[in-house]
Amino acid sequence: MTYYEHVPFRENIPAYTLGALDAEDVAALEVHLQTCASCRDELAAYRATSDNLLMSFPPQQPSAALRRRLQRQLPSAQKAPRPRLNWSLGRVAMGTAIVLLLALNVFSISQVRALQRQQTQLMDQMQNGQAALAMLSYSKTQTFPINTENVTGSLLLDKEYNSAVLILRGLPSITDDQTYQVWLIASNEERTSAGLLRPQVDQPFIAEAIHSMQELSNFVGIGMTIEPAGGSDHPTGEQVFRVDY
Repeated sequence: MTYYEHVPFRENIPAYTLGALDAEDVAALEVHLQTCASCRDELAAYRATSDNLLMSFPPQQPSAALRRRLQRQLPSAQKAPRPRLNWSLGRVAMGTAIVLLLALNVFSISQVRALQRQQTQLMDQMQNGQAALAMLSYSKTQTFPINTENVTGSLLLDKEYNSAVLILRGLPSITDDQTYQVWLIASNEERTSAGLLRPQVDQPFIAEAIHSMQELSNFVGIGMTIEPAGGSDHPTGEQVFRVDY
């Protein structure tokens, strides 16, 4: 290779040493350096000169203002942008409509459940009324009057078919954490629960069928007390009435 052919490569050595040479020229120079000892010597001389220049000046500390300005430009110092709420009028209207629909659904469900409870109570009243009518039409049904200071009514008893119906008027008011409990009374005065009763407040009278797995003929009477909600294992509250048969 002639002298003039080395010139383009020699001219690129200073920029190569400083890392300021284009990638294409870097690749060409590095290929040339592999076969040219004189250019390698030239590169070594430039590197030694640049290293000496760097070591000839003591390191300088940046000013406080420059340090703060550089630190503010670091990625770690950049605050994440706060999310901006962009609620258009249409979105607000849609959100309001959804809330109203949910509220209407909740109200509708509560109304449906209330109607279902009322329907169940009415069905129970009809069944108990029909049972009372059926027992009154049966010749072997016994009728026992109930007459206390506040409560009046009757006990319809059919020992043959082990069925009984209470017809009551004037039950004393109870609180939400209380219930009426019916008891079967044995000859030794032991009580056996025959179910709980909580009629509607606005009912003028109630007809309640008594369902017992035991023979009613094994008992001598029926009574009622006011007990805590959920009932008791034995009578603990005020006696409402007692009828013996």
